[in-house]
Amino acid sequence: MQFSALFCMVGRDNGQRFAVISGLIFFVLLLAAVLLGSTAALYVVGMLLLPILGLTSYRRLRDSGKTPRLIALTLTPFILILLTLVHIDSVMLLLTFMVFAALAIGYIAILPSISKASYRQGYSGPIKIVDRAVAKGSRVRVEPTLTASENKPEAATTSFSNSESDFEAELANGSATDSPAQGASLNSSSFIKIQRWLMANQKMAFSGVASLLVCMLLLSIWSLIPTDDASAAEQTTAEVESLAKEPAVERKMTTLPDGFSLILEDDVLIVRWLGETGTPTTLWSLATAKGDRTCAALKFNNGTEYRPVEVDLLADTGTEARFSPLDTKAIIVDMARRGNVSLCGYNFSLKGSQAAIGKVAAFATYL
Repeated sequence: MQFSALFCMVGRDNGQRFAVISGLIFFVLLLAAVLLGSTAALYVVGMLLLPILGLTSYRRLRDSGKTPRLIALTLTPFILILLTLVHIDSVMLLLTFMVFAALAIGYIAILPSISKASYRQGYSGPIKIVDRAVAKGSRVRVEPTLTASENKPEAATTSFSNSESDFEAELANGSATDSPAQGASLNSSSFIKIQRWLMANQKMAFSGVASLLVCMLLLSIWSLIPTDDASAAEQTTAEVESLAKEPAVERKMTTLPDGFSLILEDDVLIVRWLGETGTPTTLWSLATAKGDRTCAALKFNNGTEYRPVEVDLLADTGTEARFSPLDTKAIIVDMARRGNVSLCGYNFSLKGSQAAIGKVAAFATYL
């Protein structure tokens, strides 16, 4: 196959040549995807192959007398396959576009030719294609001549041997010439039979192809839609990873004489006590102002109140009330100086609380 003929715009390609060139183009693209991976370098390979595919499609359509607009049947799946290889990780979608490309190439290849021009390697046009195999294999036959007129045994032997050699050469030359021609004839006749059958059963072939493509396209789209289980699994994995990446906040705690505790997480103050049972839940939320109204405020005996940001019942029967970092210092000071405090219906005595708070350096800094 002569390389310059691939870029000819005025010639013609028969169906077999078109099918071979198009198939090789898609094969090279897939091979490049295997070697290069899903990278932008595939665009360079695609831009080199796209003109060759477009020109062979143009010559084939010109040979069959069809409109050049049908080039879209081969260029569209090529571009879609290229985009899928680079951007979309879906084998089913790639397979769908490959089947579409194969069917489009097959349809254009079986279109009957309207030209009666002679083809060389499936090409007819201004570029001369030389069959190198035939040129190398051609032999010049030299007729033997006898200069002696006498019927000597040596002359008879020479004549016989030359005739035998010529016969063997003709036999070899004939077999070398006829075998490829017979093979090409068989291939051509098979191609013509397929072509005639498809042209005679266009409706049935079109219906089958359309149904196949629709089913494959629906399966491809379905495979791209994430399921609920997959989404939940991905979300859980993301949460676990985020928790693993976040460093654990160190808790500093002091237990007061009446059985409840004060906890510091950085500058966030938490009041914790035990005693409630039940399913872990949020008892009060300042953001929604919903929940147990008795947990809406931390009240000291002097009338001072602080609103918790959130009050939660935990699985270990502990209840924790979180407060804003803005109130941390004021609450710790009141815990050390007041007589009692109430929250969520519980009334806690603060007798001896100042000594307990002062023993922990993290709390003593607020006094």
